[in-house]
Amino acid sequence: MTGQGDFAAHRRDGEHVIKVLHAQHSADTRFVAAALGAGKTGMDTYLSTLRAAGVTLPPDLSVVSTEPLAVRHRWVTGPILLDCASAEPTRFVDAIVEIARWVHALGDTDARLDTNLANFCLADGRVVLVDVLPPLIPSVRPEPSNLFEVLFTALCFDTAVIHNALIGYAARALLRSPAGVAARQRNDLAQQVPPEPAGPADGASFPASWFRARVVLALHALAGEVAPEVAHEFFDVTSVRVFRELPEARRVLRIQQVDWTLKELALT
Repeated sequence: MTGQGDFAAHRRDGEHVIKVLHAQHSADTRFVAAALGAGKTGMDTYLSTLRAAGVTLPPDLSVVSTEPLAVRHRWVTGPILLDCASAEPTRFVDAIVEIARWVHALGDTDARLDTNLANFCLADGRVVLVDVLPPLIPSVRPEPSNLFEVLFTALCFDTAVIHNALIGYAARALLRSPAGVAARQRNDLAQQVPPEPAGPADGASFPASWFRARVVLALHALAGEVAPEVAHEFFDVTSVRVFRELPEARRVLRIQQVDWTLKELALT
Protein backbone atom coordinates (compact mmCIF):
# COMPACT_ATOMS: atom_id res chain seq x y z
CA MET A 1 0.00 0.00 0.00
CA THR A 2 1.34 3.43 -0.88
CA GLY A 3 -0.01 6.90 -0.38
CA GLN A 4 0.94 10.50 -0.69
CA GLY A 5 0.21 13.73 1.14
CA ASP A 6 1.42 17.29 0.75
CA PHE A 7 4.81 16.55 2.33
CA ALA A 8 5.24 12.79 2.76
CA ALA A 9 4.86 9.71 0.61
CA HIS A 10 4.24 6.51 2.52
CA ARG A 11 4.21 2.76 1.99
CA ARG A 12 3.33 -0.21 4.14
CA ASP A 13 6.15 -2.41 5.40
CA GLY A 14 4.42 -5.36 7.02
CA GLU A 15 3.03 -4.16 10.34
CA HIS A 16 4.84 -0.86 9.91
CA VAL A 17 4.69 2.14 7.58
CA ILE A 18 7.56 4.16 6.13
CA LYS A 19 7.03 7.86 5.39
CA VAL A 20 9.43 9.93 3.28
CA LEU A 21 9.59 13.72 3.26
CA HIS A 22 9.22 15.36 -0.13
CA ALA A 23 7.82 18.53 -1.69
CA GLN A 24 4.83 18.11 -3.95
CA HIS A 25 4.60 21.78 -4.91
CA SER A 26 7.28 24.26 -5.95
CA ALA A 27 6.03 26.74 -3.33
CA ASP A 28 7.00 24.27 -0.59
CA THR A 29 10.63 23.60 -1.60
CA ARG A 30 12.27 26.21 0.69
CA PHE A 31 10.25 24.94 3.63
CA VAL A 32 11.19 21.31 2.96
CA ALA A 33 14.84 22.24 2.44
CA ALA A 34 14.92 23.92 5.86
CA ALA A 35 13.43 20.82 7.48
CA LEU A 36 15.98 18.59 5.75
CA GLY A 37 18.74 20.84 7.05
CA ALA A 38 17.88 19.86 10.61
CA GLY A 39 19.13 16.32 9.88
CA LYS A 40 18.70 13.27 12.08
CA THR A 41 19.72 15.11 15.24
CA GLY A 42 17.13 17.81 14.61
CA MET A 43 14.43 15.23 13.85
CA ASP A 44 15.22 13.18 16.94
CA THR A 45 15.15 16.32 19.08
CA TYR A 46 11.84 17.33 17.52
CA LEU A 47 10.27 13.96 18.37
CA SER A 48 11.65 14.11 21.92
CA THR A 49 10.15 17.56 22.38
CA LEU A 50 6.75 16.33 21.19
CA ARG A 51 6.86 13.42 23.63
CA ALA A 52 7.91 15.69 26.51
CA ALA A 53 4.87 17.88 25.79
CA GLY A 54 2.60 14.86 26.13
CA VAL A 55 1.94 14.30 22.42
CA THR A 56 0.96 10.69 21.70
CA LEU A 57 3.06 9.35 18.83
CA PRO A 58 2.80 6.01 16.99
CA PRO A 59 4.56 2.97 18.50
CA ASP A 60 8.08 2.17 17.29
CA LEU A 61 8.50 5.63 15.71
CA SER A 62 12.08 6.21 14.60
CA VAL A 63 14.12 8.05 12.00
CA VAL A 64 15.38 5.57 9.39
CA SER A 65 16.98 7.88 6.83
CA THR A 66 18.14 11.48 6.47
CA GLU A 67 18.68 11.64 2.69
CA PRO A 68 15.79 11.61 2.09
CA LEU A 69 14.38 12.22 5.56
CA ALA A 70 12.20 9.23 6.45
CA VAL A 71 10.52 7.78 9.53
CA ARG A 72 9.10 4.34 10.29
CA HIS A 73 6.45 3.38 12.81
CA ARG A 74 3.92 0.69 13.55
CA TRP A 75 0.73 1.00 11.50
CA VAL A 76 -1.95 2.69 13.62
CA THR A 77 -5.37 1.08 13.32
CA GLY A 78 -8.23 3.40 14.04
CA PRO A 79 -10.33 6.05 12.36
CA ILE A 80 -8.87 9.30 11.06
CA LEU A 81 -9.89 12.03 13.48
CA LEU A 82 -11.64 14.04 10.76
CA ASP A 83 -14.05 11.15 10.11
CA CYS A 84 -15.11 11.09 13.76
CA ALA A 85 -16.75 14.53 13.56
CA SER A 86 -19.80 12.89 11.99
CA ALA A 87 -19.62 9.43 13.53
CA GLU A 88 -18.67 10.31 17.12
CA PRO A 89 -18.87 14.08 17.70
CA THR A 90 -18.38 13.88 21.47
CA ARG A 91 -15.23 11.80 21.10
CA PHE A 92 -14.11 14.12 18.31
CA VAL A 93 -14.39 17.24 20.48
CA ASP A 94 -12.60 15.51 23.37
CA ALA A 95 -9.73 14.75 20.98
CA ILE A 96 -9.60 18.37 19.81
CA VAL A 97 -9.38 19.51 23.45
CA GLU A 98 -6.42 17.16 23.94
CA ILE A 99 -4.63 18.43 20.81
CA ALA A 100 -5.21 22.02 21.95
CA ARG A 101 -3.38 21.14 25.17
CA TRP A 102 -0.46 19.86 23.11
CA VAL A 103 -0.36 23.06 21.06
CA HIS A 104 -0.27 25.12 24.25
CA ALA A 105 2.38 22.91 25.87
CA LEU A 106 4.65 23.33 22.82
CA GLY A 107 4.31 27.11 22.79
CA ASP A 108 7.67 27.83 24.48
CA THR A 109 9.58 25.01 22.79
CA ASP A 110 11.34 24.61 19.46
CA ALA A 111 8.61 22.35 18.06
CA ARG A 112 5.14 22.87 16.63
CA LEU A 113 2.25 20.67 15.44
CA ASP A 114 0.56 20.58 12.05
CA THR A 115 -3.07 20.58 13.23
CA ASN A 116 -4.56 19.36 9.96
CA LEU A 117 -7.14 16.89 11.27
CA ALA A 118 -6.05 14.27 8.73
CA ASN A 119 -2.76 14.00 10.65
CA PHE A 120 -4.43 12.35 13.65
CA CYS A 121 -6.05 8.98 14.35
CA LEU A 122 -8.05 7.65 17.26
CA ALA A 123 -6.64 4.38 18.55
CA ASP A 124 -7.55 2.56 21.78
CA GLY A 125 -9.41 5.61 23.01
CA ARG A 126 -6.48 7.99 22.48
CA VAL A 127 -5.71 10.56 19.84
CA VAL A 128 -2.42 9.84 18.05
CA LEU A 129 -0.35 12.17 15.86
CA VAL A 130 0.49 9.88 12.95
CA ASP A 131 2.21 12.39 10.63
CA VAL A 132 5.37 14.09 11.88
CA LEU A 133 6.86 15.12 8.54
CA PRO A 134 8.01 17.73 7.98
CA PRO A 135 9.31 18.51 11.46
CA LEU A 136 8.02 21.98 12.41
CA ILE A 137 11.09 23.51 14.07
CA PRO A 138 10.79 27.30 14.58
CA SER A 139 14.55 27.87 14.88
CA VAL A 140 15.20 26.63 11.32
CA ARG A 141 12.20 28.18 9.55
CA PRO A 142 13.07 30.19 6.45
CA GLU A 143 12.24 33.88 6.30
CA PRO A 144 9.11 34.45 4.18
CA SER A 145 9.82 35.82 0.72
CA ASN A 146 6.22 36.29 -0.47
CA LEU A 147 2.70 36.56 0.90
CA PHE A 148 2.00 32.85 0.64
CA GLU A 149 5.07 32.12 2.75
CA VAL A 150 3.91 34.73 5.29
CA LEU A 151 0.62 32.86 5.60
CA PHE A 152 2.18 29.40 5.63
CA THR A 153 4.89 30.34 8.13
CA ALA A 154 2.29 31.70 10.54
CA LEU A 155 0.18 28.55 10.17
CA CYS A 156 3.21 26.37 10.93
CA PHE A 157 4.98 28.34 13.67
CA ASP A 158 2.73 30.98 15.30
CA THR A 159 1.12 29.24 18.28
CA ALA A 160 -1.96 31.47 18.35
CA VAL A 161 -2.56 30.93 14.62
CA ILE A 162 -2.01 27.16 14.98
CA HIS A 163 -4.46 27.08 17.89
CA ASN A 164 -7.13 29.04 16.03
CA ALA A 165 -6.58 26.94 12.93
CA LEU A 166 -7.22 23.77 14.97
CA ILE A 167 -10.49 25.08 16.44
CA GLY A 168 -11.57 26.38 13.05
CA TYR A 169 -10.90 23.04 11.35
CA ALA A 170 -12.86 21.26 14.09
CA ALA A 171 -15.83 23.65 13.96
CA ARG A 172 -16.01 23.34 10.17
CA ALA A 173 -15.96 19.55 10.42
CA LEU A 174 -18.84 19.65 12.90
CA LEU A 175 -20.76 22.04 10.63
CA ARG A 176 -20.56 19.40 7.91
CA SER A 177 -21.81 16.65 10.22
CA PRO A 178 -25.34 15.46 9.39
CA ALA A 179 -25.80 14.45 13.03
CA GLY A 180 -25.80 18.01 14.31
CA VAL A 181 -23.91 19.31 17.34
CA ALA A 182 -25.07 19.41 20.96
CA ALA A 183 -24.72 22.64 22.89
CA ARG A 184 -22.18 21.02 25.22
CA GLN A 185 -19.94 20.03 22.33
CA ARG A 186 -20.03 23.54 20.89
CA ASN A 187 -19.32 25.04 24.31
CA ASP A 188 -16.42 22.65 24.92
CA LEU A 189 -14.96 23.72 21.58
CA ALA A 190 -15.54 27.42 22.23
CA GLN A 191 -13.70 27.17 25.55
CA GLN A 192 -10.55 26.17 23.65
CA VAL A 193 -10.41 29.41 21.66
CA PRO A 194 -7.34 31.40 22.75
CA PRO A 195 -7.93 34.98 23.95
CA GLU A 196 -7.61 37.75 21.43
CA PRO A 197 -4.17 39.37 21.43
CA ALA A 198 -3.87 42.74 23.13
CA GLY A 199 -3.44 45.79 20.97
CA PRO A 200 -5.30 47.43 18.09
CA ALA A 201 -7.01 45.17 15.57
CA ASP A 202 -5.28 46.82 12.63
CA GLY A 203 -1.93 45.75 14.06
CA ALA A 204 -2.72 42.08 13.57
CA SER A 205 -1.12 40.18 10.72
CA PHE A 206 -3.45 38.95 8.01
CA PRO A 207 -2.89 35.25 8.91
CA ALA A 208 -3.89 35.95 12.52
CA SER A 209 -7.03 37.82 11.50
CA TRP A 210 -8.00 35.18 8.92
CA PHE A 211 -7.78 32.20 11.27
CA ARG A 212 -9.38 34.08 14.16
CA ALA A 213 -12.33 35.04 11.95
CA ARG A 214 -12.72 31.43 10.79
CA VAL A 215 -13.21 30.34 14.40
CA VAL A 216 -15.68 33.11 15.21
CA LEU A 217 -17.80 32.48 12.11
CA ALA A 218 -17.82 28.71 12.47
CA LEU A 219 -18.82 28.84 16.14
CA HIS A 220 -21.59 31.34 15.35
CA ALA A 221 -22.78 28.98 12.62
CA LEU A 222 -22.78 26.02 15.03
CA ALA A 223 -24.92 28.11 17.40
CA GLY A 224 -27.38 28.92 14.61
CA GLU A 225 -26.49 32.61 14.66
CA VAL A 226 -24.96 32.63 11.17
CA ALA A 227 -25.91 30.59 8.12
CA PRO A 228 -23.45 27.69 7.66
CA GLU A 229 -22.92 28.80 4.06
CA VAL A 230 -21.40 32.08 5.29
CA ALA A 231 -18.79 30.21 7.31
CA HIS A 232 -18.05 27.74 4.50
CA GLU A 233 -17.62 30.56 1.99
CA PHE A 234 -15.18 32.34 4.30
CA PHE A 235 -13.12 29.17 4.68
CA ASP A 236 -13.04 28.91 0.88
CA VAL A 237 -11.88 32.48 0.36
CA THR A 238 -9.15 32.08 3.01
CA SER A 239 -8.01 28.66 1.78
CA VAL A 240 -4.24 28.23 2.10
CA ARG A 241 -4.15 25.93 -0.93
CA VAL A 242 -6.02 28.45 -3.08
CA PHE A 243 -3.83 31.31 -1.84
CA ARG A 244 -0.72 29.30 -2.76
CA GLU A 245 -1.84 29.08 -6.39
CA LEU A 246 -2.47 32.80 -6.82
CA PRO A 247 0.16 35.09 -8.35
CA GLU A 248 1.50 37.64 -5.89
CA ALA A 249 -0.56 40.52 -7.26
CA ARG A 250 -3.76 38.54 -6.82
CA ARG A 251 -2.69 37.59 -3.29
CA VAL A 252 -2.63 41.29 -2.47
CA LEU A 253 -6.13 41.62 -3.88
CA ARG A 254 -7.29 38.56 -1.91
CA ILE A 255 -6.04 40.09 1.34
CA GLN A 256 -7.93 43.28 0.52
CA GLN A 257 -11.04 41.24 -0.33
CA VAL A 258 -10.91 39.40 2.99
CA ASP A 259 -10.38 42.66 4.88
CA TRP A 260 -13.51 44.03 3.24
CA THR A 261 -15.43 40.86 4.11
CA LEU A 262 -14.32 41.07 7.75
CA LYS A 263 -15.59 44.64 7.97
CA GLU A 264 -18.87 43.66 6.31
CA LEU A 265 -19.35 40.84 8.82
CA ALA A 266 -18.36 43.15 11.71
CA LEU A 267 -15.41 40.92 12.60
CA THR A 268 -12.83 43.69 12.84
